[in-house]
Amino acid sequence: MPEAIPFIDALPDLSSRLARAKVLYTDLDGTLLGRGASLLKDGSGQPCLDAATAVMELNRAGLKVVICSGRNARQLMEVSRMLGWDDFIAELGCVRSYGRGARRVYDIGVWPADATSDDETPYEAIVRVGALDLLRAAFPGLIEYHDPWHVDREVTHVLRGNVPVAEAQVLLDALPLPVSLVDNGIIHPPRHTLVGVEEVHAYHLVPFGVSKPRAILADLAERGITPDEAIAIGDSAADVAMADAVSLMVTVRNGLDDPVLAAHALARPEGAVASTRGSHGTGWRELAEAWLAATGHARA
Repeated sequence: MPEAIPFIDALPDLSSRLARAKVLYTDLDGTLLGRGASLLKDGSGQPCLDAATAVMELNRAGLKVVICSGRNARQLMEVSRMLGWDDFIAELGCVRSYGRGARRVYDIGVWPADATSDDETPYEAIVRVGALDLLRAAFPGLIEYHDPWHVDREVTHVLRGNVPVAEAQVLLDALPLPVSLVDNGIIHPPRHTLVGVEEVHAYHLVPFGVSKPRAILADLAERGITPDEAIAIGDSAADVAMADAVSLMVTVRNGLDDPVLAAHALARPEGAVASTRGSHGTGWRELAEAWLAATGHARA
Protein backbone atom coordinates (compact mmCIF):
# COMPACT_ATOMS: atom_id res chain seq x y z
CA MET A 1 0.00 0.00 0.00
CA PRO A 2 1.23 3.53 -0.71
CA GLU A 3 2.17 5.84 2.16
CA ALA A 4 0.65 8.88 0.49
CA ILE A 5 -1.51 9.71 -2.51
CA PRO A 6 0.81 11.09 -5.23
CA PHE A 7 0.07 14.01 -7.50
CA ILE A 8 -0.42 12.99 -11.11
CA ASP A 9 2.62 14.95 -12.29
CA ALA A 10 4.76 12.82 -9.95
CA LEU A 11 3.75 9.53 -11.60
CA PRO A 12 6.71 8.30 -13.67
CA ASP A 13 4.49 6.51 -16.18
CA LEU A 14 1.73 9.11 -16.43
CA SER A 15 2.30 9.95 -20.09
CA SER A 16 2.25 6.32 -21.25
CA ARG A 17 -0.87 5.54 -19.24
CA LEU A 18 -2.71 8.56 -20.60
CA ALA A 19 -1.53 7.90 -24.15
CA ARG A 20 -3.36 4.55 -24.06
CA ALA A 21 -6.58 6.06 -22.73
CA LYS A 22 -9.54 6.08 -25.10
CA VAL A 23 -12.18 7.20 -22.61
CA LEU A 24 -12.41 9.32 -19.46
CA TYR A 25 -15.12 8.57 -16.90
CA THR A 26 -15.93 11.67 -14.88
CA ASP A 27 -17.95 12.54 -11.83
CA LEU A 28 -19.75 15.90 -11.86
CA ASP A 29 -20.44 17.47 -8.47
CA GLY A 30 -17.27 18.45 -6.65
CA THR A 31 -15.20 17.32 -9.62
CA LEU A 32 -15.98 18.94 -12.96
CA LEU A 33 -18.41 21.35 -11.27
CA GLY A 34 -17.55 23.97 -8.67
CA ARG A 35 -19.52 25.42 -5.78
CA GLY A 36 -23.24 25.31 -6.35
CA ALA A 37 -22.78 22.64 -9.05
CA SER A 38 -21.69 25.32 -11.51
CA LEU A 39 -19.44 24.70 -14.50
CA LEU A 40 -18.37 28.34 -14.37
CA LYS A 41 -17.36 28.55 -10.69
CA ASP A 42 -14.44 27.19 -8.70
CA GLY A 43 -14.67 25.48 -5.34
CA SER A 44 -15.01 28.76 -3.49
CA GLY A 45 -17.77 30.03 -5.78
CA GLN A 46 -15.63 32.46 -7.77
CA PRO A 47 -16.07 32.71 -11.56
CA CYS A 48 -13.72 30.32 -13.35
CA LEU A 49 -13.46 29.08 -16.95
CA ASP A 50 -11.04 26.19 -16.32
CA ALA A 51 -13.62 23.39 -16.50
CA ALA A 52 -15.46 24.80 -19.50
CA THR A 53 -12.20 25.38 -21.37
CA ALA A 54 -11.05 21.83 -20.67
CA VAL A 55 -14.35 20.38 -21.94
CA MET A 56 -14.01 22.40 -25.13
CA GLU A 57 -10.41 21.26 -25.66
CA LEU A 58 -11.24 17.57 -25.21
CA ASN A 59 -14.24 17.86 -27.53
CA ARG A 60 -12.13 19.58 -30.16
CA ALA A 61 -9.58 16.75 -29.95
CA GLY A 62 -12.32 14.12 -30.28
CA LEU A 63 -11.47 12.46 -26.95
CA LYS A 64 -14.32 10.49 -25.38
CA VAL A 65 -15.76 11.56 -22.02
CA VAL A 66 -18.54 9.66 -20.23
CA ILE A 67 -20.24 11.10 -17.15
CA CYS A 68 -20.43 8.62 -14.27
CA SER A 69 -22.53 10.22 -11.57
CA GLY A 70 -25.07 9.66 -8.84
CA ARG A 71 -27.44 12.07 -10.60
CA ASN A 72 -30.55 10.76 -12.31
CA ALA A 73 -30.84 10.09 -16.03
CA ARG A 74 -33.04 13.10 -16.72
CA GLN A 75 -30.43 15.45 -15.27
CA LEU A 76 -27.54 13.77 -17.05
CA MET A 77 -29.33 13.81 -20.38
CA GLU A 78 -29.45 17.59 -20.24
CA VAL A 79 -25.93 18.00 -18.83
CA SER A 80 -24.50 15.71 -21.53
CA ARG A 81 -26.28 17.64 -24.23
CA MET A 82 -24.93 20.98 -22.99
CA LEU A 83 -21.38 19.63 -22.74
CA GLY A 84 -21.49 18.02 -26.18
CA TRP A 85 -21.27 14.39 -24.96
CA ASP A 86 -23.40 11.44 -26.01
CA ASP A 87 -23.29 8.78 -23.28
CA PHE A 88 -23.53 8.67 -19.50
CA ILE A 89 -23.81 6.42 -16.46
CA ALA A 90 -26.46 7.58 -13.98
CA GLU A 91 -27.61 6.73 -10.46
CA LEU A 92 -24.21 5.45 -9.31
CA GLY A 93 -24.03 2.79 -12.02
CA CYS A 94 -27.66 1.67 -12.19
CA VAL A 95 -28.51 3.32 -15.53
CA ARG A 96 -26.32 3.43 -18.65
CA SER A 97 -27.44 5.61 -21.56
CA TYR A 98 -26.09 5.62 -25.12
CA GLY A 99 -26.55 7.89 -28.12
CA ARG A 100 -28.22 10.72 -26.22
CA GLY A 101 -30.86 8.44 -24.78
CA ALA A 102 -31.43 6.24 -27.82
CA ARG A 103 -30.69 3.16 -25.70
CA ARG A 104 -30.83 2.52 -21.93
CA VAL A 105 -29.38 -0.37 -19.93
CA TYR A 106 -30.37 -0.96 -16.30
CA ASP A 107 -28.54 -2.77 -13.49
CA ILE A 108 -30.13 -3.87 -10.20
CA GLY A 109 -27.09 -5.68 -8.87
CA VAL A 110 -27.69 -9.03 -7.17
CA TRP A 111 -31.45 -8.60 -6.93
CA PRO A 112 -33.41 -11.46 -8.51
CA ALA A 113 -35.42 -10.76 -11.63
CA ASP A 114 -38.67 -10.88 -9.64
CA ALA A 115 -37.44 -8.46 -6.93
CA THR A 116 -39.96 -5.83 -8.01
CA SER A 117 -43.68 -6.39 -8.29
CA ASP A 118 -45.69 -5.52 -11.40
CA ASP A 119 -45.19 -1.90 -12.50
CA GLU A 120 -42.93 -1.24 -9.50
CA THR A 121 -39.57 0.46 -10.00
CA PRO A 122 -36.48 -0.52 -7.97
CA TYR A 123 -36.77 2.94 -6.35
CA GLU A 124 -40.25 2.05 -5.12
CA ALA A 125 -39.10 -1.38 -3.97
CA ILE A 126 -36.50 0.21 -1.69
CA VAL A 127 -39.28 2.24 -0.09
CA ARG A 128 -41.52 -0.83 0.21
CA VAL A 129 -38.97 -2.85 2.17
CA GLY A 130 -38.58 0.01 4.65
CA ALA A 131 -35.01 1.15 4.01
CA LEU A 132 -35.79 4.86 4.37
CA ASP A 133 -37.88 4.44 7.50
CA LEU A 134 -35.16 2.28 9.03
CA LEU A 135 -32.44 4.90 8.56
CA ARG A 136 -34.61 7.78 9.79
CA ALA A 137 -35.54 5.85 12.94
CA ALA A 138 -31.96 4.74 13.66
CA PHE A 139 -30.37 8.16 13.01
CA PRO A 140 -32.99 10.84 13.80
CA GLY A 141 -32.01 14.26 12.51
CA LEU A 142 -28.83 12.92 10.92
CA ILE A 143 -30.10 11.85 7.51
CA GLU A 144 -32.69 13.17 5.07
CA TYR A 145 -33.45 13.31 1.35
CA HIS A 146 -30.99 15.44 -0.62
CA ASP A 147 -33.68 17.84 -1.78
CA PRO A 148 -34.22 18.64 -4.66
CA TRP A 149 -31.89 16.04 -6.21
CA HIS A 150 -33.89 13.10 -4.84
CA VAL A 151 -36.74 13.41 -7.37
CA ASP A 152 -37.20 11.70 -10.78
CA ARG A 153 -35.13 8.65 -9.84
CA GLU A 154 -35.71 5.17 -11.22
CA VAL A 155 -33.50 2.98 -9.04
CA THR A 156 -31.63 4.73 -6.23
CA HIS A 157 -32.37 7.17 -3.42
CA VAL A 158 -30.06 10.13 -2.80
CA LEU A 159 -29.77 11.35 0.79
CA ARG A 160 -27.63 13.74 2.82
CA GLY A 161 -26.42 13.84 6.38
CA ASN A 162 -23.71 12.25 8.47
CA VAL A 163 -24.17 8.69 9.75
CA PRO A 164 -21.82 5.77 10.51
CA VAL A 165 -22.05 3.87 7.25
CA ALA A 166 -20.90 0.52 8.62
CA GLU A 167 -23.48 0.66 11.42
CA ALA A 168 -26.21 1.67 8.99
CA GLN A 169 -25.27 -1.14 6.64
CA VAL A 170 -25.71 -3.74 9.40
CA LEU A 171 -29.31 -2.57 9.77
CA LEU A 172 -29.94 -2.56 6.03
CA ASP A 173 -28.56 -6.09 5.69
CA ALA A 174 -31.60 -7.37 7.60
CA LEU A 175 -34.04 -6.15 4.93
CA PRO A 176 -35.79 -8.64 2.58
CA LEU A 177 -34.05 -7.00 -0.43
CA PRO A 178 -30.29 -6.33 -0.09
CA VAL A 179 -29.60 -2.59 -0.17
CA SER A 180 -26.28 -0.74 0.20
CA LEU A 181 -25.65 2.72 1.65
CA VAL A 182 -22.89 4.40 -0.35
CA ASP A 183 -21.03 7.52 0.84
CA ASN A 184 -20.67 9.84 -2.16
CA GLY A 185 -18.54 12.45 -0.42
CA ILE A 186 -18.76 15.82 1.28
CA ILE A 187 -21.30 18.31 -0.08
CA HIS A 188 -22.27 21.88 0.75
CA PRO A 189 -26.06 22.17 0.44
CA PRO A 190 -27.39 25.73 0.74
CA ARG A 191 -29.96 24.49 3.26
CA HIS A 192 -30.98 21.39 5.15
CA THR A 193 -32.96 20.34 8.24
CA LEU A 194 -30.28 18.12 9.78
CA VAL A 195 -29.59 18.49 13.49
CA GLY A 196 -26.04 19.12 14.72
CA VAL A 197 -24.41 18.05 11.46
CA GLU A 198 -21.43 20.19 10.46
CA GLU A 199 -19.90 17.99 7.74
CA VAL A 200 -22.66 16.94 5.34
CA HIS A 201 -22.20 13.91 3.10
CA ALA A 202 -24.23 12.73 0.14
CA TYR A 203 -25.41 9.13 0.38
CA HIS A 204 -27.05 6.77 -2.08
CA LEU A 205 -29.27 3.81 -1.29
CA VAL A 206 -28.65 1.31 -4.09
CA PRO A 207 -29.44 -2.33 -4.85
CA PHE A 208 -26.64 -4.44 -3.39
CA GLY A 209 -23.89 -5.15 -5.91
CA VAL A 210 -24.35 -1.99 -7.99
CA SER A 211 -21.30 0.29 -8.24
CA LYS A 212 -19.54 2.71 -10.54
CA PRO A 213 -16.74 0.25 -11.38
CA ARG A 214 -19.25 -2.49 -12.24
CA ALA A 215 -21.01 -0.09 -14.63
CA ILE A 216 -17.71 1.05 -16.14
CA LEU A 217 -16.61 -2.53 -16.81
CA ALA A 218 -19.92 -3.20 -18.56
CA ASP A 219 -19.55 0.01 -20.56
CA LEU A 220 -15.98 -0.86 -21.57
CA ALA A 221 -17.17 -4.26 -22.77
CA GLU A 222 -19.79 -2.52 -24.93
CA ARG A 223 -17.06 -0.35 -26.45
CA GLY A 224 -14.66 -3.25 -27.01
CA ILE A 225 -11.85 -1.67 -25.00
CA THR A 226 -10.00 -2.74 -21.87
CA PRO A 227 -9.61 -1.13 -18.41
CA ASP A 228 -6.00 -0.37 -19.41
CA GLU A 229 -7.43 2.02 -22.01
CA ALA A 230 -9.61 3.98 -19.57
CA ILE A 231 -9.09 6.65 -16.91
CA ALA A 232 -11.44 8.22 -14.35
CA ILE A 233 -11.71 11.32 -12.18
CA GLY A 234 -13.83 12.13 -9.13
CA ASP A 235 -13.84 13.45 -5.59
CA SER A 236 -15.41 10.81 -3.32
CA ALA A 237 -14.84 7.35 -1.94
CA ALA A 238 -17.43 6.01 -4.39
CA ASP A 239 -15.35 7.55 -7.16
CA VAL A 240 -12.11 6.01 -5.87
CA ALA A 241 -13.75 2.62 -6.44
CA MET A 242 -13.51 3.39 -10.17
CA ALA A 243 -9.81 2.53 -9.78
CA ASP A 244 -10.90 -1.11 -9.93
CA ALA A 245 -12.09 -0.66 -13.53
CA VAL A 246 -9.58 1.73 -15.11
CA SER A 247 -5.85 2.22 -15.59
CA LEU A 248 -5.72 5.38 -13.47
CA MET A 249 -8.17 6.93 -11.03
CA VAL A 250 -7.59 10.61 -10.31
CA THR A 251 -9.09 12.60 -7.48
CA VAL A 252 -9.28 16.36 -7.74
CA ARG A 253 -7.40 18.03 -4.88
CA ASN A 254 -10.51 18.83 -2.82
CA GLY A 255 -11.26 15.12 -2.61
CA LEU A 256 -8.27 14.69 -0.31
CA ASP A 257 -10.15 16.66 2.34
CA ASP A 258 -12.39 13.62 2.81
CA PRO A 259 -10.70 11.08 5.13
CA VAL A 260 -12.96 8.31 3.79
CA LEU A 261 -11.69 8.95 0.26
CA ALA A 262 -8.09 9.02 1.48
CA ALA A 263 -8.50 5.71 3.31
CA HIS A 264 -10.00 4.03 0.26
CA ALA A 265 -7.27 5.41 -2.01
CA LEU A 266 -4.44 4.33 0.28
CA ALA A 267 -5.87 0.82 0.49
CA ARG A 268 -5.27 0.34 -3.23
CA PRO A 269 -2.00 -0.56 -4.99
CA GLU A 270 0.59 2.15 -5.41
CA GLY A 271 -0.12 4.31 -8.45
CA ALA A 272 -3.73 3.19 -8.80
CA VAL A 273 -5.00 6.52 -7.43
CA ALA A 274 -3.40 9.94 -7.81
CA SER A 275 -4.45 13.53 -7.22
CA THR A 276 -4.43 16.73 -9.21
CA ARG A 277 -2.84 19.77 -7.61
CA GLY A 278 -5.87 21.87 -8.49
CA SER A 279 -9.33 21.57 -6.98
CA HIS A 280 -12.68 21.08 -8.74
CA GLY A 281 -12.67 22.26 -12.37
CA THR A 282 -9.09 23.52 -12.18
CA GLY A 283 -7.96 20.02 -11.26
CA TRP A 284 -10.18 18.57 -13.99
CA ARG A 285 -8.46 20.81 -16.52
CA GLU A 286 -5.08 19.67 -15.16
CA LEU A 287 -5.89 16.05 -16.03
CA ALA A 288 -7.47 17.02 -19.35
CA GLU A 289 -4.37 18.93 -20.44
CA ALA A 290 -2.10 16.04 -19.44
CA TRP A 291 -4.29 13.68 -21.49
CA LEU A 292 -4.22 16.04 -24.47
CA ALA A 293 -0.45 16.27 -24.30
CA ALA A 294 0.01 12.50 -24.00
CA THR A 295 -2.20 11.85 -27.03
CA GLY A 296 -0.55 14.52 -29.18
CA HIS A 297 -3.37 17.05 -28.97
CA ALA A 298 -1.65 19.68 -26.85
CA ARG A 299 -2.24 23.26 -27.87
CA ALA A 300 0.66 24.90 -29.70
